[in-house]
Amino acid sequence: MKPIANIVLLATLISSAWATDGAPPTLLVRAMRSDEIAVATVKTAFLSGAMADRYGKINERCVKRVPYEDFTAGSAHVVESVLNAQEIATSLAFYQSDAGIKYVEGLVRRLRARQGDDSALPPVPGKEDITPAQLAAIADFSRTDLGRKVMGKELGVSPAAVALGREITEQIAAKCGGK
Repeated sequence: MKPIANIVLLATLISSAWATDGAPPTLLVRAMRSDEIAVATVKTAFLSGAMADRYGKINERCVKRVPYEDFTAGSAHVVESVLNAQEIATSLAFYQSDAGIKYVEGLVRRLRARQGDDSALPPVPGKEDITPAQLAAIADFSRTDLGRKVMGKELGVSPAAVALGREITEQIAAKCGGK
C-alpha cells in the first residue's frame, strides 16, 4: 500500500509544481484569472443553495476555504487544449498589458456584482478607470479571431472546460459534505 501512496504523493507534487512553474498556459490562466473565476462560480452556486437538490447540505465554511490554486493546472490544460503556443503567447501579452489587466478587473467586478453577497470572488480595489487607449486595445484584441476564441465561448465551453467545471463541482461536493 505504501508504494501506491508514494506514487499518488509524487504525482500530486509534480502537478502542483507544474501549475506554479511559470509555464505560458499557467501564466495566461493567472492573468485571465480563469481558475479563480471558475472556482468562485462553483463556490457561489453551492453557497447560494443552487446545488442543494443535487448535492444536499454542504459545509459552507469548507466551500469558502477551497483554494482556486487546486484547479490552476486543470485550467492550464483547458488553455492548452484550445490554443496553440503562439496563440497562448499572443493572449498572454494582451492579458498582461495594462488594457488586459483592466479588462479582467472589470470582468471580476461585474461578476461580483451579479453574484451578490454570495460571490466567492475577492473585491477588486479601486475604481474602474479605463483610458481611451486601453479601451481601444481591448476592442482591437476582442475583434481578432484569437480574441473571439479566448473571450468568447470556444475556450469557455470547450470539452476540457466543461470537464474541468464538473471536476471542480464534484471535488468541492466530495470535500465539503455533498452527497
